[in-house]
Amino acid sequence: MSEAQSAAFEAAYKVAYEAALEATQAVSGGYPDTPVVGEQDTLELSFRKIKNALRNYWILIVATTLIFAILGFLYSQFLVTPKYQASVNMIVQTNNVQTVDENVSNEYVNSAKNLAKTYSQILNSSKVQNEVISDLGLDLSSYELKKLAVAEPVTDSQIVRVTVTTENADLSKSIADAYLRLGPEALNDLVEAGKCNAVSGVEVKKDSIRPGMKRTVALMGLVGLALSFAFALFREMQNHFIVTNDDVKDILGLPVLGVIPSQPAV
Repeated sequence: MSEAQSAAFEAAYKVAYEAALEATQAVSGGYPDTPVVGEQDTLELSFRKIKNALRNYWILIVATTLIFAILGFLYSQFLVTPKYQASVNMIVQTNNVQTVDENVSNEYVNSAKNLAKTYSQILNSSKVQNEVISDLGLDLSSYELKKLAVAEPVTDSQIVRVTVTTENADLSKSIADAYLRLGPEALNDLVEAGKCNAVSGVEVKKDSIRPGMKRTVALMGLVGLALSFAFALFREMQNHFIVTNDDVKDILGLPVLGVIPSQPAV
């Protein structure tokens, strides 16, 4: 490079530098030694990092979430012991009426609904459970049977439902049948204000159920989502490279006067 070219280059550089300095002073009132980052700037910077993490690692996040959800499904499908469910329904009536039809007053219906709650508690008591255990000759305690058979009133009705869930379909059916035979008799002996009769026979679900499958799949999916997003955000927070014009504005707080192309124009 000749002396004339060097002098011209230095003069052009000096003009460009002074123009940039004046533009900086006009915008920010001076050229700060270090960028001043306020609370709002910090929030915007954090939001930008989150946005970049989602944009740059969305495939990883989606794939990891799906993989964890599939693992939860496989665990529930093949490692959790399937269970079988059987149930019986009993209807509660007051002693004032013989049948339940449209002519029964609301007073009697409400009374029967309240009795349904009482009957459910009795069916869940150790007295009835011990009778079922003795009748079937089960090697269970009343506490263990309580985990397998649950009696509860059907919402806004006079029906009491006993649901039995075990790992054996025949055992579930036998226990439900014992409640159907012994339950009404025990209830009618203990409560004089009403009576309880079976509505139908034992209903057995043909297909097995796997407790908590939906919850396990959802939980594993959330774990995968959280872990992958945390990893993506960590990688993004470690990235201190300035790539775009917005990076210059956000990090340095300076305006972009021009961009040098990576390759010369043809």
